[in-house]
Amino acid sequence: MITRSFANNFAVQDWTEELAMIPNIRTPLSDLGIFRAEAVSQTTVSFEQTFGTLGLIGDVHRGGNVLANQDETRKIHTYKVPYHKVIDYLTQADVHGQRAYGSADMADTKAAVLERKMIRMKRSALMTEEYAKFYALTQGKIWSPNGTVAHSSFYTDFGVTRKEVAFDLSNAATDVVAKTEEIIAHIQDNSLSGDAYTGVVALCSPEFFSALIAQAGVKEAYKFYSSTQEPLRQRLGGNTTLYREFTFAGCLFREVRDGVNGNRFIPANEAYFIPTGTQDSFISYVAPSAKLDMANTLGENQYLWVYGDPKGEKEEMELEFSHVHLLRRPSAVVRAVKGATV
Repeated sequence: MITRSFANNFAVQDWTEELAMIPNIRTPLSDLGIFRAEAVSQTTVSFEQTFGTLGLIGDVHRGGNVLANQDETRKIHTYKVPYHKVIDYLTQADVHGQRAYGSADMADTKAAVLERKMIRMKRSALMTEEYAKFYALTQGKIWSPNGTVAHSSFYTDFGVTRKEVAFDLSNAATDVVAKTEEIIAHIQDNSLSGDAYTGVVALCSPEFFSALIAQAGVKEAYKFYSSTQEPLRQRLGGNTTLYREFTFAGCLFREVRDGVNGNRFIPANEAYFIPTGTQDSFISYVAPSAKLDMANTLGENQYLWVYGDPKGEKEEMELEFSHVHLLRRPSAVVRAVKGATV
């Protein structure tokens, strides 16, 4: 804990380090590491998109005319980083006469209440971040529910059209392998532009995943799968109950049941195919706190400040974070729909 004194001369305790020590909750995208985090010192981020072609260089007579090399063309993309802040209060009512959790007669303490509030605030921030990442992947936009950041679409920004594929999983004749290979080929041929990747994952709604493992062709293929486990219902980690998953046709299919306040990460009957292990395709930029002393410093995931009250009646807790999650190669995300048409 660091005590800072800002311009108003009231003592402010910086609890950012203590907040960072609280374990992160497991979330689908954090488990996979889809978005690479990068700290920035400003509230806007910019990067260049280059357009250039590689071609064969024909042979010529020595001393003869040659074809001049063509320079790349460039486009600058600039995005504002959304800012989030939430506050809570610690008052006498939170502690006085309150029994400590797990105790029959011990009184609650200020430190214990403060820790519980910190944990709840951090978890809310982490789920907000996860939802914003899924929103970028599924909607192709920056999540800004209150409109502080205006953004139309990454697909508009980059002048590309999202690839969408229909999986008619109720039809026994549907070739799931061919459709999956079509998607993987699209990602390899048209989307990565030199970025490395390690594999492809399909993040599936429960409806899509259940229909997939029940599809006749998929079930038939796994009759010949040699394993002591039941691959169509394997759980992440072997024996946990977090997600159903299985590998098929060179792709990891994983069920995502999570959401926040009734807002699902993956819309019903849909799945999203995404390359894993990329370095530049999906980036989370982390901007600094809005505090004056934090100007031009590299951003941290979350900041927590605790303000004293001159009357000694309460303490105010303020958590803030500023992230933007960008699809720098939006065509690398393929939308799939359970049905005959998209």
